[in-house]
Amino acid sequence: MGLPQSLCLLAAILLTTWQTAETQLAFVERAELTVLPGPLVQSGTNVSIRCEAKITYNTMASLNHQYMFYKDDKMVYEKNTTSKERLISFPILGARVANSGTYKCSVRINTSDRESEQKSLTVEGLQTPSLFLNKSSVKEGELVTATCSAPKEIGSFVFLFYEGVKEVQSVFTSSNTVNINLKFDTAGNKSLTCKYGIQLRLGMNFSAHSREFHIHVAEVSITPSIVIEPNTSVTEGDNVKITCYVSGTYQNSSEVPLLLVKGGNVKVEGRTSISFNKIMEVDDSGEYECKIVIGGLLKSVNGAVRISELFSVPVLTMDPLEVYEGDMFSLACHSTNIAHQRIRKNDVKYSITRNGNILNQGDFSGKYTTTASTSSNGNYSCAASAKLIKKNSEVIVFKAKVLVSQPLINVYGSNGEVIVGQSFQVQCHCENGSLPITYTLMKNKKPQRSVTIQQPYKKALFNVTIMKKDELSHFNCRAENKKNNTKESEMLNATVIVPVSEPMLISVPDFRDVTEGTELWLICKVTEGSLPITFKWFRRGTSKPLHTRTVKDKFANYTVDSVDGDQSGTYYCEAGNKASNKMQSKESTMEVKMATWKKALIAALCICTLLVASIAFLYHRHKAKRGKRETATELSVKPSSPKSDDSLSVSLAHDTEVYNAHKVGVDDGGRSVWSERESESDTDDQSGEEAAKDPDVEYTEVVHPLPADSSRVPLRKGTDTVYSELQNSSQGVADNSGYGSVEYAQLNHDLPEPV
Repeated sequence: MGLPQSLCLLAAILLTTWQTAETQLAFVERAELTVLPGPLVQSGTNVSIRCEAKITYNTMASLNHQYMFYKDDKMVYEKNTTSKERLISFPILGARVANSGTYKCSVRINTSDRESEQKSLTVEGLQTPSLFLNKSSVKEGELVTATCSAPKEIGSFVFLFYEGVKEVQSVFTSSNTVNINLKFDTAGNKSLTCKYGIQLRLGMNFSAHSREFHIHVAEVSITPSIVIEPNTSVTEGDNVKITCYVSGTYQNSSEVPLLLVKGGNVKVEGRTSISFNKIMEVDDSGEYECKIVIGGLLKSVNGAVRISELFSVPVLTMDPLEVYEGDMFSLACHSTNIAHQRIRKNDVKYSITRNGNILNQGDFSGKYTTTASTSSNGNYSCAASAKLIKKNSEVIVFKAKVLVSQPLINVYGSNGEVIVGQSFQVQCHCENGSLPITYTLMKNKKPQRSVTIQQPYKKALFNVTIMKKDELSHFNCRAENKKNNTKESEMLNATVIVPVSEPMLISVPDFRDVTEGTELWLICKVTEGSLPITFKWFRRGTSKPLHTRTVKDKFANYTVDSVDGDQSGTYYCEAGNKASNKMQSKESTMEVKMATWKKALIAALCICTLLVASIAFLYHRHKAKRGKRETATELSVKPSSPKSDDSLSVSLAHDTEVYNAHKVGVDDGGRSVWSERESESDTDDQSGEEAAKDPDVEYTEVVHPLPADSSRVPLRKGTDTVYSELQNSSQGVADNSGYGSVEYAQLNHDLPEPV
C-alpha cells in the first residue's frame, strides 16, 4: 500500500471517529409535562398529556427520540421518532374516572434521558349503572338472573347487589358488566338495586345506585310438619317417635324430599313422610329440624325434646390413690343421681372392667378388691345399666408404683476419679422405683443433703469435697419413694488421687561439696502424692526443664556424669501428678569447686614461681654486692702511649666509711700518688667512644693500706687484682695483634669484707 492510500485510510478513520464523537454530543437537558385542559375534568372530557423536551445536539440530521408516558409509575404510552419534533402528546379520549392518577414522562436520546415532574389528573363523575332481571315474577326458591353494567367505564370493578338496603352479593371483575343468579326464600314483593366501585391508587371510588327493579315472589303452598310422641318431655328409657311430613299442595307432593336433622346430623331422610323411633338417653335431648328441599327452595320446622336422667353417669373411684406393688387396693363404682320415681337403687347394675374385660362377673355391687402387681396394671372403667340404658364411667389408668431398689452410688464424671481437696459430684441412682424418689447423701451414717427427683431424666447429684484419701469410703446414699421404706447403697468407692506435696531437692554430693569432674545426683522427693508422679528439674534462668521423668515412685533422680564449672547456679525441681497441681521445691545454689589436681598444679606452679623468684633475687643480690666492690674504687691509669697532659686516675669511691677513709698512695701532702680526677659521669659516652677506638688495656695492681681504725671491722688480708682497661692515646701506634697493652697494678691491702 502506497503512501497516498495510507493517508486516505487514516483520514477516513479520523472522520468516522469525529462523526461518532459528534453523535455522542446529543443529550436531553430537561423534560416538561403538561395536562390539558387541566388537572380536574369531568368524565367524558378529552384529555391530552403532553411531553416537551429541550435537547442539545450537533448538526447530525438523524436523532432517535424515545418518549414514554407513565401513570402511577406504570408505563401507559410510548413513542419513538427520528424527527426534530420536541412535543409529543398522549391523548385520552373521553376520560373516565379510571384515568385519574399521577402522570409523568421520560425522554431518551442515545444514553441521555430525563424525567419530568409529576402532574395529577382527576376525572370526576362515574356513570350510573343499569340493572336488569330476566324475570319480574318468580316462586319461592326459584332462581332469577340479575345483570348490572356500566358500559362506558374502565378499570378494576366491584359490583354490589342489594335487596332493599341489605347487600345480598358482591362480585370483583375487570369487566364493566356482571351477571349473577339470585333466589328468594320468602314470598312477597322485592326491590333490587346495584352499584359499582372502581379501584384507584388512593382507594375505591363508588358510583350511585342503579334504579330499583321490582320483582314479585309467589309463595309455594307447601310446608313441613313435625310431630313428637308421646311427649316432648320424657325420661331416659322412654320410647319417643318423631314424625316429619309435608302439608299443603304441590305439583307432585309425593316427590318432595324430607330431612330430619339434629345438630347438623341427618337422622332420617325420605319423601313425603319420615319417622324416627328411639329409646331416649340424655344425649338425645335437643332441637330436631324437619326440612323440605325443592330446587332452590328450602323450608323447615323445628321441634324440641327434653329428656331427664334415669340415673347419672357412674363414677369409678380407687382407694388408696397411691398403690405400690404388693399393696391391696379397691375400686368402687356408683351413680350419684337416680330417678327414684321410675326405678329403685338396686335396679341399677354395675360392672367393672380392666382393658375391656369384666372383673366381677355376676357381682353387680360395683366393688372390686385386689393386690397390686404388674398384672393388675391397666385401664379400669365401670358401667351402670337399668331399663336398657347403659352408661360408662371415665377410665382410670392404673399402674402400681414400684418400691425403690437398692440405690447405686458412684462418682459422676471426671472418669470416676476423685482428687483430694477438689470438689466432685456423687450420683445416687435406683434401677427400679417409681417417681418421685428422694435421695439422701449420708456420711458416717449421718444425713448430709437430700434431693427429690420428679422426672426420669433428672439426676440426683451431690457436690462433695474430701480432705483425706480414706474419707471417700465414709459416704453412701439412701433412697425412698414410700414412707418408712428406705434402701441404702454400699459405701462409695472410687480412685482417689492425692496431690503431691512440696518436693525437696537433694544433691549427692551436697551442693556445698561439688567439685569439677565428679558425678552429681539431683534427687527430687515428695512425701505425699498418688503415683505416677512426673518430676522436672530446672535451673534458674531457663524456662525449659533440664530433665523430666515420670515414675511410679515418690522420688526420682537426675544424674550429671561429670560436673564442670559452667554448671554452677541455682536449681529447683517440680513434681506433679493427675491432680493437675504442680509443686515447686525450694531453690538450692550450687558453686562447683575446682578439682584437687588443679589446686595441686596451681600450688606447685606457685611454689616453683616463688623458688625461681627467690633464686633470681639471691643471684641478683650477690651480683649487686660484687658489683659494688668492684666499682668502689675508681682507677686512673695512664695509657700505654700517654700524652704529656693525659693521665688516668684511679680512686676509691665507696659509700662506706672504710673506703672513703683511704686513698691509694699518699704523698707528703696527704694526697694520692695518683692524680685525683673529677667524676666521669658526664664523660662516659666519650670514654666509651674512645675505648672503642683504642682497645689498649693496662693492668695495675693496687696495694690497699690498712684503715686507720682497724678495730672497727674484721680484716681480710690479700691482694685484689683490679683490671682496668687503659686506652692508648690516639696518637700511639697499636701493636700488630690489635689488642691493647695491659699494665698490672697490685693492690695489697687488708680491708674488711663488705657487708
